[in-house]
Amino acid sequence: MLKKIKKFISDSDQFLYKKFGSYKSTKVLENIKEAEIIFSYINEPGEKDKIRFVGGCIRKALSGQPIDDIDLATSLEPDLVNQKLLKNGIKVINTGIEHGTLTAILNKKKFEITTLRKDIETDGRHAKVLFTSNWEQDAARRDFTINAIYADIEGRIFDPLNGREDLKNKLVKFIGNVEERIQEDYLRILRYFRFFLQYSDKPHDQQVIKSIKKHINGINHLSKERIFDELKKILILNNLYSLFSQSDSKEVILSIFPQFKYHERLKIFNQLNKNIKIKYDNCLILALLIVDKSNNYEYFCHKYKTSNSIKNRLSIISQNFENIKNKNFFTKQNIKKQIYILGKGIVLDLLLFSLSINKFKNFDAMQLVKYIQKSEIPKFPISGNYLKEQGYEDGEMLGLKLRKLEEKWINNNFIIDKEDIKISK
Repeated sequence: MLKKIKKFISDSDQFLYKKFGSYKSTKVLENIKEAEIIFSYINEPGEKDKIRFVGGCIRKALSGQPIDDIDLATSLEPDLVNQKLLKNGIKVINTGIEHGTLTAILNKKKFEITTLRKDIETDGRHAKVLFTSNWEQDAARRDFTINAIYADIEGRIFDPLNGREDLKNKLVKFIGNVEERIQEDYLRILRYFRFFLQYSDKPHDQQVIKSIKKHINGINHLSKERIFDELKKILILNNLYSLFSQSDSKEVILSIFPQFKYHERLKIFNQLNKNIKIKYDNCLILALLIVDKSNNYEYFCHKYKTSNSIKNRLSIISQNFENIKNKNFFTKQNIKKQIYILGKGIVLDLLLFSLSINKFKNFDAMQLVKYIQKSEIPKFPISGNYLKEQGYEDGEMLGLKLRKLEEKWINNNFIIDKEDIKISK
C-alpha cells in the first residue's frame, strides 16, 4: 500500500492540469495528495467511478477561481465509506450522517464526502433523502446545473446536465422546475444571486425572477444563521453593487434585508478601492450597508445572531459616526492614538468607511492607509510592579494611578517621564 501511496503522490503534480487545464487553483494543489489517497481507499482495485469531485471545487476550477474546499460524492453508502476510511487510519467525523455526509481528515485537511442521494420529501428547509448509486439521480436533485458537474481522479468530467456549457456561456440555470427547486430549499434564492454575481453577465431570466418573488417569504422559514452564512459569501463579491443597480435583484434583496439602507455607498467604495486596492472583509461591506448613528445595525445583528466580534466592529463605527465626518480625526497623531485603543483593523475600518460617506478635499487616503498598515502599536512603558517599586501601595488605588498615567501617556503622544510619575503621586 505504501508504494501505491507514493505513486499517487509522485503523479499529483500533473493532476490539476489533466483535470482542469489550469494551475491557478493552488488550494487544490495543496490538497490533491490527500484527495488521491482518499480516492484509492474508496475505489476498489480496477474501479474509478465510486467517488468523484463535485460542485464548487469543479465549478471554481473551471472558471479559474481560487478553491477554498473540496467536496466529494460517492456511490457507496455512508457506513461503508466510514468503514473503508477508518480501516486505513483516516479520521472520520459524522457531520451529517442522516443526509449521507461524512468529513474525512487527512494531514489536518478536510474533505466532505456525501453519498449520492435523491430527495423524497422537502419542506423548504430540510429534505428527507434516499441513498442511491445513480449519478444522474444525484445530479437531478441539485440546485443549479453548474453545481452538478463531477470529475474522477483522472480528470474525466461527468456532466449529465450540461453544467460545463452553461458555465462557459455564463448562464446560471436552475435544474428542472424553478419553483420546485426553490420550494425544496428557500436558501436557493440567495444562492442564485451569489452565483449570478460570480458567473453570469446576462440579464436575469424573468421567469426565474417571477418565481423568486412568488416564494420570497419562504426565506422567513430558514434559520437566521443559514441566511447570514450565505449573505457573508455574497458581501465579499467585488461586483456586489450590481445587485442594487438592477431593479429586479434590488427589489428582492431589499425585501429580504430592509436594513440595507445605504447601498449607494458601495458605488463610492468600489471607486475608492480601485485606487487604494486594499484587502477588506464582509464586515466592512456590511457596515457600509447598514451603519448610521441609529440602532439599525443593532437590529440587524440581533435578527441574524451575528458574532460578538462583528457586532463590536459595527458598534465602534456607529459610535464614531459623527467623529469621522471630520477629517481632523485622521491626523497621524490621532490615528496613532486610535490604533493603540482600538487596533489597526478597526482604525482602517473607520478610515475606509469615512472615505465612502464623506468627500474630503486635499486628503491623501493612500498615504494614511500605508501609515496605518506600517504603524507599530505603542507599548505602555509602566507596569504595576514598577509603580510599587516607586512606593505605591498595591490595591485599587494602584490600578487607578496606572490608568491615569496611561491616559496621560496617550494624550502626550505616548511620551512620559519620571517627573510625570512623581507629579501623579
